Amino acid sequence: MNNTYRVMTLNINGIASPTRLLMLRDFIYKHDADFVLLQEVTNVNILNIRGYHTFENIGTSGRGTAILSKVDLHLHRIKRLPTGRGIAAYFDNTCIINLYAPSGTANRADREYFYNTEILDLIPHTPTDMIMAGDFNCVTSSIDSTGHCNRSRALERLIHGLDLEDAWDATPNRQIYTHYTSTGAARLDRIYVTEEVRRQKQGVETIVAAFTDHLAVLLRVAMSTPITHRGKGRWTMNISYLKEVPFQDKIKESWEKWKTHISRFPDIVQWWDSTPNAC
Repeated sequence: MNNTYRVMTLNINGIASPTRLLMLRDFIYKHDADFVLLQEVTNVNILNIRGYHTFENIGTSGRGTAILSKVDLHLHRIKRLPTGRGIAAYFDNTCIINLYAPSGTANRADREYFYNTEILDLIPHTPTDMIMAGDFNCVTSSIDSTGHCNRSRALERLIHGLDLEDAWDATPNRQIYTHYTSTGAARLDRIYVTEEVRRQKQGVETIVAAFTDHLAVLLRVAMSTPITHRGKGRWTMNISYLKEVPFQDKIKESWEKWKTHISRFPDIVQWWDSTPNAC
C-alpha cells in the first residue's frame, strides 16, 4: 500500500536558544513532516522532539547533520560521515541521504572533494530508490543564483552518474531561492530523487522559517508502507517528555489538585492509588 510522506530539509543555522528551539519544534509539527533532514546541527540534546526518533551526526566539524523520523516510521542501516557533513538511512528500500556541503568560494576545493570522494560512503552500492537532500552550498545552474555563482562540476557529475533529478518545479517567470544575503540569493537547499520517486511525487514547495536564514524545502511523495511486525513486549514511557516545560507545568497543576483530595480517603495509600483519577 502506498502512503504520502512529507520529507523536509532545512538548515537550522546552529540554533541553540530555547525560544528558537521551540519554534523549530512547532514548525515541524505545523507542517506534519514525516522525515526531517537538518543541517548545521550543533547540539544533539536540542533534538528531543516528542513523536520523533533522532539520528544525529555532529562529527569533527562541530556543525553536523541529523535525520528525524516519526516514531512509527522505522529507519535502518544508518551511515554517518566522520566529519558530520552527511548521514544516510533507509526507509524500507528507499535510501534517504542528508548532506551539508562546505560553504563559500574559499572552500571550493573542499566542496569538490566532498562530492567527488567523501559522500561516496553514503551512496547505495546497488540500484535503489533514493532521496538526496540538504544544503549543497553551490548550484549546478546559473538560474539558481543571483550575483556570484558557486557552481560545482563535481556535484553535476554525481547527479548525472546517479541518474538523479531535481524535485523542484521551476517556472519560467518565477524563480525561488532558499538563502538570501546582502550580495545575492541562491537555491542552495534542494532535493534530488531517482526516477521512480519522481513519478510518485505529489508536490514540492519552499517554506519560510523565521528562526533561520534558510527556507525549508518540503517534498510530498508516495511510497510503499513497510509491514510492521509487532511482537510481545511492554509499554515504556518516552522520558523525553519529562524535559518539556508544558508537561512539567501540567504535572505541577495536577499535583496541586490531587493534594486537595487527601481528606476523602481513609489512608494515604488509597489516595495515592487513586490520584490519576482524582481530578
